[in-house]
Amino acid sequence: MKITPTIVGLLLTVAPVFSPATAEDQDAFLPPFDMVQQAINEHPMVNAASARFTAAEADARGRRAGHDYTFSGSYMRRDTPEGNYGELDGTLSRAIRLPGKAKADRKIGALGMEVAENARDDARHQVALLLKDHWMAWLAASAVAKVDQEALGTYERELKAVKERKRLKDAAELDVEMVETALMQAKATAQASKARELEAKRALHRIFPDLALPATAPALPDPTETGHTRREWHDLILTRSHELKMAEQEAQRQLALAHRAKLDKMPDPSVGVRLFRERGGTETGVGVVFSMPFGMSRRSAQSDYQRAQAVAAAAEAQQARRDLEVLAERDITRAQTGLGIWQDAQSAEKSGMAVTKRFARAVELGERDLTDYLRALRQQYELKRSEVMARAEAQNATLQLKIDSHEIWVRHAEGEHEHHE
Repeated sequence: MKITPTIVGLLLTVAPVFSPATAEDQDAFLPPFDMVQQAINEHPMVNAASARFTAAEADARGRRAGHDYTFSGSYMRRDTPEGNYGELDGTLSRAIRLPGKAKADRKIGALGMEVAENARDDARHQVALLLKDHWMAWLAASAVAKVDQEALGTYERELKAVKERKRLKDAAELDVEMVETALMQAKATAQASKARELEAKRALHRIFPDLALPATAPALPDPTETGHTRREWHDLILTRSHELKMAEQEAQRQLALAHRAKLDKMPDPSVGVRLFRERGGTETGVGVVFSMPFGMSRRSAQSDYQRAQAVAAAAEAQQARRDLEVLAERDITRAQTGLGIWQDAQSAEKSGMAVTKRFARAVELGERDLTDYLRALRQQYELKRSEVMARAEAQNATLQLKIDSHEIWVRHAEGEHEHHE
């Protein structure tokens, strides 16, 4: 069977969904920076971490304050052979922290605030990654949906063309049925991909309701080089990680608590003033009172407990560093290899385009039948989907690397403002 030049012309319209991006377009697919900051700041995880920082501040104030004053008093009625008397007494006392304990308490409070501050910043980091995941899922699903919609349009035009040829006795009914079958499959694929796009967009909106979404997902630009060497990215991730700082500072805090518990083996004495009025006021007086707890079992156990907690926290900090090393290597590898994978996928897509064109020409010359052309056309769109997914994965990996190194969306130094490339 012959195929008219219409098919070749329609095939030539099957171009890549995205045009190459300029350097200025590289960040255009990301939401505006101010909107990102608002979405991150208003997320429940960040609000919870902020509340815990407030709690840490209150705990630090309490530790600086030390022991409370204690007032105790009594009134009694005494009956004696001499008569009945009302008797009063009152004592105001306070425990006195022994040398070194107040300094230890201040250190514990300060470290607690540092841990909570890094926990808050790490919560922002985790929310930024969450936003990245859902944003990129939406963009990737949208890009695939565009490819599938394009495929649907191509098959619709093919069906129209083959029906016209059948009317002109240049195509058989079987040809029409084959194109109709391909069209029905394309419809199902397009509907499924559109549903995935809608699902991804709704999930993004539910998790970040304050993030105003555009009507359509931004186009994904071509991936580019990551911009730093492997060692540079590695150092940025490790030196800027709030999670690692939090783990190391928690280890220091637990060590300070263990030192404080050791100091507390010697209990704090309480001193105070006692006033009394006896025998109906005929006897009054003032005196100094002193008390001190004794017994070592509970205090010794508490010291052992805190020492073990300090050892555990130190081990957890070591594990956090190892985990971060693995994460850094993973991020760098994915970002650096993602570009190459996308370039291979792009080359395969271009090669598939050329093959499909040759099939179209061969069918026109009668050297191939319509089945071969439809098979090539289906493979061509599979390659286009692979190129789109490789593009999305490469951009996602680069964005992950930038967020984990705090190059984008989150701050990386005390007192430094968050910034955007």
